[in-house]
Amino acid sequence: MGRRLILDKSKKAMAKANELIPGGTNSGARASITRGMYEGFSVPMPAFMDRGEGSHLFDIDGNRYIDYIAGFGPAILGHSHPAVTRAVAAQLTRGSVYAANTETEIKLIEKLVKYIPSAEQVILANTGSEATTIALRLARAFTGKQKVLKFEGHYHGWHDWAMVGTAFSVLGTFAKGQGQKVFGSAGMAESTFDDVIVIPWNDPEALEKTIKREGDDIALCITEGYQSNWGVMPPEKGYLELMRKLTKQNEILFHIDEVITGFRLGLGGFQAHSGITPDISTFSKAMANGFPIAAVASSKDVMESVTTDQVYIAGTFNGNALSTTAALATVTELESYGSYKQIYNRGREVMKGIADALADNGIPGVVQGPGPMWSVYFTDLEKISKTREVYSIPQYPHIKRSAVFFDGLIRRGVLLSPARYGRMYISFAHTEEDVRLTVEAAQEALKEAKRIK
Repeated sequence: MGRRLILDKSKKAMAKANELIPGGTNSGARASITRGMYEGFSVPMPAFMDRGEGSHLFDIDGNRYIDYIAGFGPAILGHSHPAVTRAVAAQLTRGSVYAANTETEIKLIEKLVKYIPSAEQVILANTGSEATTIALRLARAFTGKQKVLKFEGHYHGWHDWAMVGTAFSVLGTFAKGQGQKVFGSAGMAESTFDDVIVIPWNDPEALEKTIKREGDDIALCITEGYQSNWGVMPPEKGYLELMRKLTKQNEILFHIDEVITGFRLGLGGFQAHSGITPDISTFSKAMANGFPIAAVASSKDVMESVTTDQVYIAGTFNGNALSTTAALATVTELESYGSYKQIYNRGREVMKGIADALADNGIPGVVQGPGPMWSVYFTDLEKISKTREVYSIPQYPHIKRSAVFFDGLIRRGVLLSPARYGRMYISFAHTEEDVRLTVEAAQEALKEAKRIK
């Protein structure tokens, strides 16, 4: 049955957090973790961590976990990586915010321009949500148009326009074809619907019809290159190539949001991996191995409105010395590896191990992803290509089985975030021993999940 998870200190700290913080956490993304609930099923989770070392996390109760959450993606090198830690510690003695540029910013951006195909110039910010906001403002200034075209289930931040048609707080609406008609949060301006068009992903016909009908009003078409937020799923063959073609023909800026895929799939992100170059792209998470930073990359033509002061972008902490130092150290370390072969291979070993364990236990499911991240879906489908398919999965037996599986992994010291899309991230710090222990834990957890009929 695996170990009994002792979380006494975590529960006590969570009670205090619930008194002081709305919802008990400062990020809604952590809700299933801090509440220990997953779609009505109990999955006890360590809500409070003490430290991270390499591929492991240690909670305040002293439990040790092989970590596949990776801070929701940033920890590409592993936690508290020595090269990043040394660089930031040295910078701390020199200050952090000067209200002036630093040479570190230039050194970092030189590397970004070198590796990112869409980058001639780069604007630094602090979060992915800031970066996508900047990108839309640039697109509106450049095209003179107003609307944004986005896709069901893709996540581009928590601001109003980005929260139309996401999966957050709208469980089940995609299965009913209502994703585009739902706000992801209360408190959003109703006028947001006027400027946002949402269609299913991986649907060429819907894409062509929408751009034909609305193209004259669309400033920006924003997509994840390899969907990663509410389920890891690849673009269908030719789909993004069609998107690139149609946006160019209709003078729409094509935006690949690489907040997750950037520096995780490779130094040049998804766009270098796929050969599809957007007009504008955004990066964050893995760029600094856990320090807050984001980047907007585009051509000099698109950035001209900033150069000429037509578009105003500012931020006290934009390009701050600590974050840029961390990012420069992270990118430099990734360069030193020569390739991403290790992280792809080890990720695929875990994926194969879980897929084999599903088959061995006669449990229908899909394990899919490129390797540095993947999803485990409990489903009768042979593959998942749309968010609607994720949210069409029935509670019984599939979601209940997934809850038992997640609980079994966590009790055996393998940490992931419980969700019906079962997303897992791996880092360069994960070892062959981590892989072996993870696969063994998955085999045992699936034996428990098999009992759910």
